[in-house]
Amino acid sequence: MKSVKNALICLPFLLVTGCTNLGPQAIQGSRTDYNIALRQTEDEQLLLNLVRLRYRDRVLFLQLSTLTTQFTFAASGNISSEFGDTPSLYGINGRVAIEEKPTVTYTPLQGGDYVEQVLSPIKLETLFLLNGSGWSSERLFRTLIEQLNGVENAPGASGPTPDHVPEYEKFLHVTQLLRRLEVAGLVTGAGSESGMVLQFESAAQQVPDYQNLMEMLGLDPTIGVYPITTGIGRQEANSLNVRFRSFAGVMYFLSQAIDIPAKDVSAGRVTVTRDDSGRSFDWAQVTAGLMYIKSSEDRPKNASVAVFYRGSWFYIDDSDLNSKSTFSMLGQVFALQSGDVEPAALLLTLPVGG
Repeated sequence: MKSVKNALICLPFLLVTGCTNLGPQAIQGSRTDYNIALRQTEDEQLLLNLVRLRYRDRVLFLQLSTLTTQFTFAASGNISSEFGDTPSLYGINGRVAIEEKPTVTYTPLQGGDYVEQVLSPIKLETLFLLNGSGWSSERLFRTLIEQLNGVENAPGASGPTPDHVPEYEKFLHVTQLLRRLEVAGLVTGAGSESGMVLQFESAAQQVPDYQNLMEMLGLDPTIGVYPITTGIGRQEANSLNVRFRSFAGVMYFLSQAIDIPAKDVSAGRVTVTRDDSGRSFDWAQVTAGLMYIKSSEDRPKNASVAVFYRGSWFYIDDSDLNSKSTFSMLGQVFALQSGDVEPAALLLTLPVGG
């Protein structure tokens, strides 16, 4: 009987010890799973809305409001015995059960929050902050800006697909000139409480790229320091006036990079942009190096992110690093649109990579 008493004493301890070990294991597994699932579903929602815009369908953003999960531990045990002519036999049985109860709450993005995050123009501070965190100036300028000192970057693409060919070649040349000057270490940008400026080194005045850039932007090349202003209005002399797209405009612009299935084109479900001779315009000329969203009848096997919509799969190839970079940057822009960005001490470094 002494062994039975010892078993009764030890059984609760064994069960509690088992729960203690299983708890951390459950948390380690579930946290990673939730992290992966949340990121994947956010990417799918963003891609889905890009595709919707190309078809002129209404978009919807569901914001994750809360995610809570509760672990319930249940332990039970029993002791059995058999008595007879042979020595007594004793048996100990125990069971530990873990139950997880997650609660997820989604809120549609609407009202003032929708206006702030989706319809309001991108902030200049956002451009500086993203550039300072490693995103290239060329990627940022081409994606977020629709006009710079009157030089247009397909402004009509900030809404539903236009039926006319956009102006973009000159703007693309401007971004390439800026990039080459940055590689040479001849341009920097900075922000402070007094405003934001783009500053060129004095040595830049001897470089043909600098002279070409100044001519294209209508600036006096002898000044070298140019204040940056935003919005629509009268531009100050020898300043850089930037007109940003809204986040919705950025999404419309990038939606032009979607490879629409031929069946949907022939059915008239999307707008086909044509030149003066009636030939179809290839939007890859505008979005090349930024984004390319493929389509397929079958589920793709090598997709970074994919969604099924209108009977087709739309996806970003996992080996398309440019598209993955722009898509990742798009998510960061959306997050930054939800709050104020402090303008002080921001630095525009114009990196080549990213």
